[in-house]
Amino acid sequence: MITEVVAGTLRAAPRGLCVLAVDGLSLEVAESAFHHAHVRPLRSTFPSTSTTAWLTAVTGTGPGVHGAVGMVHRAPGADCVTHLVTGDTYAFGSRRTPGTALLHAGPTLFDRAAASGRAALAIGAELERLTGPWVDALLHGARIVPSPAAAATLTIDPVSVAERTVREVEAVLARTYDAPPLVWAYVNLDDHIHRSGYDSRLREALSLLDTAAARWADTGWSVLAHADHGQVEATPDAALAEAWARLDAPAHCRMPGGGAGRVRWLHPLPGHEETVADALRDTLADHALVLTPDELDARGLLPATPVVRARIGEVVALATSPRFPVPDPTVTWEHGSVSDGETLVPLVAWNPAPEPAPALPSSPRNHTTR
Repeated sequence: MITEVVAGTLRAAPRGLCVLAVDGLSLEVAESAFHHAHVRPLRSTFPSTSTTAWLTAVTGTGPGVHGAVGMVHRAPGADCVTHLVTGDTYAFGSRRTPGTALLHAGPTLFDRAAASGRAALAIGAELERLTGPWVDALLHGARIVPSPAAAATLTIDPVSVAERTVREVEAVLARTYDAPPLVWAYVNLDDHIHRSGYDSRLREALSLLDTAAARWADTGWSVLAHADHGQVEATPDAALAEAWARLDAPAHCRMPGGGAGRVRWLHPLPGHEETVADALRDTLADHALVLTPDELDARGLLPATPVVRARIGEVVALATSPRFPVPDPTVTWEHGSVSDGETLVPLVAWNPAPEPAPALPSSPRNHTTR
């Protein structure tokens, strides 16, 4: 579990621990880009999406407990779905019954560090500007380091993101602390990868992070990095998207669908579950695997706990092809499903090395972020 690796490394860190939380980085790209570090494989959560994986990473519990089963899901009892990052709700019609708690997140690695008498600091201009239950749960117990970057100047250019991260981390590392601190920095490369993939600009950003992390390690800091998920190429098919939209409608479903990227689900009207599932299988054919929550559980992907059942739809589609109808048809790279490109992610350590990493699991149920 990442929480155990972080805790063990922090205990042994002579000056403190810096964790780079790199959004969207695949194992294969990390292995080719981080020349000054040790890179080991880990496996992401299911769904392989940020809201699920990052919350698992900081709490040590999976979506069957914390409830972040996707980017968009329903709260128990609701007749609408909620976007966990923006807080926006979506329903068929204007009336929305809000339901109960969206999340059940527990103590974070920041809470645990603070309880041991250490400063727990979080850096990340993008997260700093978010509101709502997900970011509150993610950063619970952390002291947010305000970014000098104005909202208007934030960019998805990966080199600019890396340069800003390095500046802001180094300012924090230069401070004096009573006990070795935990410094956690969010590095948003994901938005760029969605549009341009793992291009030369992205690799230049990783080189900047690699050089900086090695420099920090040389001065006595322990430095780790890990990712939430990778990405794979996407070429969404307009005809498949239209077919999905026809099913994701009041004639067939009681509320809009949920999920994220290459894993999406529908909430069929009572008694229509098999009809909708069969129609979706026929429509998506070789481009998706259509399962129920029980079948996800049987495959070791997502435990069908009461928390999950209350939030996920009864018909779940997992992409098996680049043509899968993702929610945003403008992206050229996407994630959420179970391919190695999406689920194999790196645990990176610069000298001094951390405790041994957990073994790569044989089933996606045992995730990197747990």
